[in-house]
Amino acid sequence: MKAKPFLGFCVSLLLLALCPELAPNPQGPDAKEVYAGLPIEVQVLIADIKLDELMQGAQSGGETAKARKLQEAKAFLKEALRKYEYYRTGDQKILADNWGFNWAPPRPGFPSLAKSPLSLLEHMWIGYDMAVQLKFSLMVASVQYSAAQAELHKSLGESVGLMEKSIQAVESTGVWVVHWSSDARLMISAPPEYQRTSLMENDLVRLLKSKPDGSPLAVVFVGRSSLDAGEMDMTPERYRDQKIEKLRQRFPDMSVLELGESGAAAGSWTASFSYQYTWKGDPVKALVHLHRVGNDAYDVNYVSTAASFDRGEADRIVQSFLRR
Repeated sequence: MKAKPFLGFCVSLLLLALCPELAPNPQGPDAKEVYAGLPIEVQVLIADIKLDELMQGAQSGGETAKARKLQEAKAFLKEALRKYEYYRTGDQKILADNWGFNWAPPRPGFPSLAKSPLSLLEHMWIGYDMAVQLKFSLMVASVQYSAAQAELHKSLGESVGLMEKSIQAVESTGVWVVHWSSDARLMISAPPEYQRTSLMENDLVRLLKSKPDGSPLAVVFVGRSSLDAGEMDMTPERYRDQKIEKLRQRFPDMSVLELGESGAAAGSWTASFSYQYTWKGDPVKALVHLHRVGNDAYDVNYVSTAASFDRGEADRIVQSFLRR
């Protein structure tokens, strides 16, 4: 499918006006949740902005094949929005070949579309998941739909399929891949060499990076536990200390390398630390981010041989964790 020139996207001001009030240009850890909660249309629009940036970088870097694949993803994304907008509004004009509109923020202080801390694929996956959930809610509803409504629902289904194709096209270019767990409602991003592997006890996601000979080089895993009565009242620092002591029981030679920053809000908190230990005679380093969400605590782990430990990569991976 060859993409036609974008005239720009325009999201219905009425729908956005009904969204919860959002802090102007949010910064800090709450920004991820703010941007993740924006409507499907805005997720697609932000994804398109980031897709353009990635495509321009590929073109300027002489990566012709990558740029061509990203252009294909852009065409799928535009058509996905067209189908979704038709479902949402029922406006036949949207199906015209020259369809296109201009974006305008619904009110002062609406989050800047250019400043989202989420990645291209994170926005694409969030928009896709929201559309899938909407599709399923229509399928299970015990309602007798008219022919016109059925046509709109078909358009929504086509939009979901096109979003999936767009995601697959982007992922094929070697960018960081978003690993989405629909059951646990969470996502985490990692370089493409990290492949999903068998889950261990309490794992929600486990990713493995292997050496050329197939032996493990690094592993990323996300666990979840339900907080007991005593843990519910713990500060993030106290919970982190408890986590460290449990690890020390497993690895007696463990040493804490760093206690990261911690923060708390109503019903949630975050904390982090890094540590080192010896496994079968080889030094190993690890980084852990802890997240409390309601009654659950999530631990996001990056573990690698000490010789190949990449702190920059570790930070990016564990900080990409997002619960939906």
